[in-house]
Amino acid sequence: MKSYKLVLLASAAVLAIFFTLTFFGASSEKKLLIATTTSTVDSGLMDYIKPYFESKYGINLSWLSLGTGQALAVASRGDADLLLVHDREREEAFVLSGNGSLRVTVFYNDFVIVGPEKDPANVSSLNATACMERIAIAGESGSALFVSRGDGSGTHALEKRIWKALDMQGYENSEWYKAAGSGMSATLRLANELEAYTLADRATFIRLKDSMGEALKLKVVCEGDPMLLNPYSIVLLNSSRFPNIRYEQAVDFLLFITSTEGQRLVGDYTISGEHIFFPIYNMTESIGLPSEDAEVNFVEDLRASRK
Repeated sequence: MKSYKLVLLASAAVLAIFFTLTFFGASSEKKLLIATTTSTVDSGLMDYIKPYFESKYGINLSWLSLGTGQALAVASRGDADLLLVHDREREEAFVLSGNGSLRVTVFYNDFVIVGPEKDPANVSSLNATACMERIAIAGESGSALFVSRGDGSGTHALEKRIWKALDMQGYENSEWYKAAGSGMSATLRLANELEAYTLADRATFIRLKDSMGEALKLKVVCEGDPMLLNPYSIVLLNSSRFPNIRYEQAVDFLLFITSTEGQRLVGDYTISGEHIFFPIYNMTESIGLPSEDAEVNFVEDLRASRK
């Protein structure tokens, strides 16, 4: 009887170890889900950063590729752990609403207006608002088309700000105005097919140009306007409001992308030898944006607490 009990105890111990290893092994895998814009994905930046981050922190990094408006909506339900987006006005509103605890600018590039090689609206060398106004005029005369993201993204938000600056009304219902309702890469492909103009982030345009070659017949017709500056921010979610999120892993990514290594990696990323994003953490004033001293101090306090 004694030996029988010993066998049962040994068997129970083996099963306990097996279930512990199985359960603990599965549940202990660290993960992080970022809701981010299509441009950071379509440009290849997320794929580029992923192995460096995962190797350093042992965290499986995945993401949702969405327009900024959709990304904010997902995060406002606690269905992502972190935001990497590019619409400062809505990012700040997200934090003020209590959904976020911090937003800080981490890198930037710029938007460009691209159009058919023949440039039927004759917009080259104009600033952004003059360019869009002339496209609309040409559209009304039947000689040009414009394709919008039309998806509530950061790019779409900028486009609407330009139309608002021009006091344009009812353009969405015009024959020359087409809403793609999709991401940047798909919108560029549609504009290419229709020989239309569109507003694009430069990173996705370069990536698509690199992959499509001469099949992409669009060219940059407007660039360099301060209005086309495109800063990207990390937004930490409020862990008190969303206790289900992986806050610690989100902080790990924040500290990584703002570190010397993370900023260098962003700056080193190129497509066909062309730099795509430019690090700007703790240097926002150098590109004409407001100082972010309070946000930077918050991040550095977090970094110090991890040492």
